[in-house]
Amino acid sequence: MFDNIGRKINGLARVVFLVVLVFSGIGMIGMWITGAGLGDHAGGFTIFIVGLLIGAVGTLCAWMAGCLLTGFGELIENSEAIRHNTEDAQYSLDNLRRMAEEYRRTGKRARQPEEPQQ
Repeated sequence: MFDNIGRKINGLARVVFLVVLVFSGIGMIGMWITGAGLGDHAGGFTIFIVGLLIGAVGTLCAWMAGCLLTGFGELIENSEAIRHNTEDAQYSLDNLRRMAEEYRRTGKRARQPEEPQQ
């Protein structure tokens, strides 16, 4: 469930973007439909503009939410890669230290350790 969480957050970003985009479109069309029933209380042009604003703000919110979630997912993926590389470097450094200590102690060259099982 928690493996590859960065990739899952990126997938969630796409879903959130599409859902918010669809709901903003529904809100825009819904404003046009229900606003048309208001008759003389509000002008048709005003209702059209308010509907467009609902669609534009919803689209902007969808884009911003998608960008934020995608950025967070990428950040997690990159930090996992950095951690993995750091662990590999630490393993190699530990082996070099062990080999150097064995060489100092015995005067003989230490044998190479086997690669770790993954």
